[in-house]
Amino acid sequence: MKQSKAATTATAVKYTFKALGLILVFGTIGILLWRVFTAGNPKDMENLSVNEALVEAWNKAESEGRELTIYTPVMPDGSQITSVLGKNYSYFAVTHNVFIEEAHQVQVLFRYNNSTIRHLKEDYDLPEMPSRSDELYDVTLVVAYDLTPSDATDNDGNHSESVRFERFHATDSVADKKNLYNYRRFTFDGIDMNDPESPVLAVYVDIYYNEDVNYDKDAYGTIPIYDYAAERTPYKLSGDDKKNLIK
Repeated sequence: MKQSKAATTATAVKYTFKALGLILVFGTIGILLWRVFTAGNPKDMENLSVNEALVEAWNKAESEGRELTIYTPVMPDGSQITSVLGKNYSYFAVTHNVFIEEAHQVQVLFRYNNSTIRHLKEDYDLPEMPSRSDELYDVTLVVAYDLTPSDATDNDGNHSESVRFERFHATDSVADKKNLYNYRRFTFDGIDMNDPESPVLAVYVDIYYNEDVNYDKDAYGTIPIYDYAAERTPYKLSGDDKKNLIK
């Protein structure tokens, strides 16, 4: 017995909605998987940036038959993103950083999403959307030095008279982008992690909007990347790192 026209239409509508539902579900899964598999750092940006200070330290270590002391601190909460709710939550991230002790150098891979640029426009009430290719942010390192290394009871950051803060500007930077993300790899020189007179307590990445840089004001975003009590993950030089060092 043939179905009525209304029944046939209802069946067609039912299967259409079912198909659309499946497309929506699998499409969402596909987008999530795509973001997961493409969210990694650009490969070249994970290689060390090479400058004279690093080459000199490398050559000295090679001549003495030892390896450079290179590591990444493991922060207590396991994250390196801005996390001030209501202000700059997840605006910025440090996705890779290394401390190279003999070179007195720190290298930081800084990342922000295109959505962060939209927040910048809103936060500063800008007349138009900035380009992702613009240098939008002033990124510096702030190092906290212990002025009383013989007294460990004042290392909690609540004793300003026992801590000295020094700001370091990058000596080199490299830019790249991947999908929704924008990357800057910064090299900071002149940071001695082993001065017995004033050991390092903490290191922070400070971010300011380039059109509103005032170091007397709170930063637009701050990310801690080193704590004196943090564990350290050794960094092993890659083949590309070694090729770049001996060029």
